[in-house]
Amino acid sequence: MTKKSSPKGGHEHLENHSQGKDVIESGEKQNAVDENHSQGLDGVIQDLRSQLADKQKEVDKYKDSMLRTLADFENYKKRSQKEFFEIRNNAITSILESLLSILDNFELGLAAADQHGNDKIVDGFKMIFASFKSLLVSHGVQEIFPLNKKFDMHFHECVRRVIDNTKENDTVISVDRKGYTLNDKLLRPAIVSVSCQEEPHKD
Repeated sequence: MTKKSSPKGGHEHLENHSQGKDVIESGEKQNAVDENHSQGLDGVIQDLRSQLADKQKEVDKYKDSMLRTLADFENYKKRSQKEFFEIRNNAITSILESLLSILDNFELGLAAADQHGNDKIVDGFKMIFASFKSLLVSHGVQEIFPLNKKFDMHFHECVRRVIDNTKENDTVISVDRKGYTLNDKLLRPAIVSVSCQEEPHKD
């Protein structure tokens, strides 16, 4: 004897089956939403990384430009300072060269006055002369008086060679005009006469 299925039980089974299907579909939809959301976040992150990389390139570009500008400015400062010192030194050199001629004449006048003048007047001029030389020294001027020293073409100018077997070759035997340096650089060469040895006669 067969049992008849209850209509109510069949209805409940269909409802449960329908609910289960809805849950699965809802889960699949949620997974799809989560996946789309994750892909969207990945896209946003990738886009932000790309923008950050572009901004970093701009920063590097401006940084490099700034460093080049600073380097150019430092070079400009150095060139300007060098040109300033060159102009100043050239002006000082020109003035000092003019003063050296006065110093020469002063010294010659003192030598003459020392022979024929009044002692007090000579002493006064000697004091002025010493003050004048001291002023030049304070500005870096040093005297070149190479008597009995080896001839140096960098600081001396030879106007004659004189045979002198008592001295070594190229010894300065007289100074016709003193030379001067300015801060160890030649301002005016010393005019000198230089010794040379007489060659022995051949029989």
